[in-house]
Amino acid sequence: MPGRSPRLRRYALVLAVFCFAIAGGVALSAERIPLAYLIVGLGLLAAGGAAVYAVLPVSMSSRYRQRALLHLRGNPELALLDLTRAIELDPNDRRLLVDRARAYRLLGRHRKAALDLQTYLRHTRGEPPARVDQARMLLERVESGGGLRLWEV
Repeated sequence: MPGRSPRLRRYALVLAVFCFAIAGGVALSAERIPLAYLIVGLGLLAAGGAAVYAVLPVSMSSRYRQRALLHLRGNPELALLDLTRAIELDPNDRRLLVDRARAYRLLGRHRKAALDLQTYLRHTRGEPPARVDQARMLLERVESGGGLRLWEV
C-alpha cells in the first residue's frame, strides 16, 4: 500500500479546518437551527477524521521508514533492517533506496550502497530534482570512498 501523497494530505487538512469552522458557526447559532448539536457533532467527527488522515502515515512501509530514520545515527544496523523491510512492503517507493544507501554507507558497505543509489538513479522519473542531485552526490562520495561527515547522515 503506497503512502499518501502530499496533495491528499493538504486537501485533508483543508477539509478538517473547513469542518471545524462550520461546526463552530453552527454551534454559535445553535438556538435558531433545529438539530444543531447533531450537525456540530458530525462536523467535529468529520474534522477529526480528516485531521487524522492528514497527519498519520498510512502504510507500514512509511512507518518502518520513520523508525529507520530515527535509528540511522544511533544504530544503523537496525535502520538497515527497517529500510529493507520497508522496501519489501513498498518496492515502488524509490526514496527508500537512498535511505538504505545511507545506512549501508554508515556500516562501511560501500558496494551495496552504490548498487542502491544506481538503482535509484535509473528510475528518477517524477522525483524531485533536489533528491536526484543529492543521490548523485552521495553516489560520487561512495564510489570515491570519501570519508563520512556527520551532517551527511
